[in-house]
Amino acid sequence: MKIDDLNLDYYSDFLGEKEIRFYTNSKNIPFQRNIQKNSDGTSTEYLLKQGENGIYFFSLWEGYFYSLISELNVIPISPDLPEFITNWIKSIGWSSEDVPDIISENEIDWLIEKTVLVNEKVFENSTDLVWDFKCITDLIIFLKFVKENDMELRISLE
Repeated sequence: MKIDDLNLDYYSDFLGEKEIRFYTNSKNIPFQRNIQKNSDGTSTEYLLKQGENGIYFFSLWEGYFYSLISELNVIPISPDLPEFITNWIKSIGWSSEDVPDIISENEIDWLIEKTVLVNEKVFENSTDLVWDFKCITDLIIFLKFVKENDMELRISLE
């Protein structure tokens, strides 16, 4: 995936912490984790690398994701929230053992709209340097790229 000047990795500085991954792939490429069978009959999952199995991802430290969700003012949970956010708040799914939640086109639109508002209203006018504001700008660009190219989008906690 080629997006000029876009950082897709806002996690590597936080190794050992929880990571949120927005996985994307063309709709004609099935989403497939990187699972290998072991000789003893068990299987081992290896995190996908960019482009592996035709899948790309935007990685985000969970602390950044939590900060974004907090700024969206989605707690308490309302019925019009995207299911993937409700699942994250309730800790449903969102583990490496689960299939990542697929994000619908309407949810992508919702996330882009709300994230743009947060970016404009809070982060661009803030002097608070607690976290890297560029990750939200790059997330918006990534989400728009997914939408414009009619790709599937999933989210998972790694």
